[in-house]
Amino acid sequence: MKHKETTWGWMLAVDFFFAGMGGAMIALAGISYLFFGDALTATIGNFIGPIFVAMGAGFLVLELGRPLQAWRVFMNPKAILTFGAWNMTLAIGFGFVFASFRIASLPWAGWVWAQQITAVSSIITGLIVATYPGVLLGRHNARPFWTGPGIVSLFLLSSLLTGLAAHDLANSLFANTTNFSKLLAGLLVLQVVLWGLYIYMKCTGTTNREATIAQQWVNGDFAVGFWAILLGLGSLVPLIIYLLPSNPIMTLAGILVLLGGAWMRWMVVKSGEYRTWLPGEEFYLSRLPRGDEEFLKALK
Repeated sequence: MKHKETTWGWMLAVDFFFAGMGGAMIALAGISYLFFGDALTATIGNFIGPIFVAMGAGFLVLELGRPLQAWRVFMNPKAILTFGAWNMTLAIGFGFVFASFRIASLPWAGWVWAQQITAVSSIITGLIVATYPGVLLGRHNARPFWTGPGIVSLFLLSSLLTGLAAHDLANSLFANTTNFSKLLAGLLVLQVVLWGLYIYMKCTGTTNREATIAQQWVNGDFAVGFWAILLGLGSLVPLIIYLLPSNPIMTLAGILVLLGGAWMRWMVVKSGEYRTWLPGEEFYLSRLPRGDEEFLKALK
């Protein structure tokens, strides 16, 4: 017999990464068009956003299991997964339609009013998708490291960072320009500050269970990933690169931001293994057959 799963796997972290980054790219493309003009984002970057969201949705389907029955996730209006699934679908649709306005040969390319409406729709749905992973995790009161509104802010910030970095990489590779270096530097500073405050609050101002898992990030199993990868390679190193004028390794900074964002999501999902057990739950699970007991072998 198999135990009922009590944790999520790496595919959920990949979904959070691609969906959050793609949602932010869709929203940022709309914001750029409405307030700053099309020049800030490359056409390829506008198309990549909805592709990333679709990739995240694919990993989510695989993680949930029974992919041929994935349509069921759209059928329960009271479930947060249903809310998320519909928003991802809408964001993908609006993202592709908005990006298509850049193709001059299409008959609707000159419909300014339609592009403006699609831009607003892309901003709304994109930001919801970018924020959704944090909302989903923050609702799990039994997972001490996730619970609370702080995780929502951290996921939204990381989505904006990775989305901006992805747009900047697309600009650099296909338009030979970078437009978001200073903004990325500012958000990286904010990321370091917010993560420091989040870990500090979890260690000192909450329950013992939250403090226990937070200590794992400071000097335990997650410490190397937190200090060296998330804060070091994923935040401080690209921050320095972005602050240097006309730096030839600007592309490296973008790649490191994406690395830090992906690693953060994996660490947060992995931290969900530390959970609050219901009374008697651990004892009950310990009594379930695992398939290698002697009396089960004898029956064979």
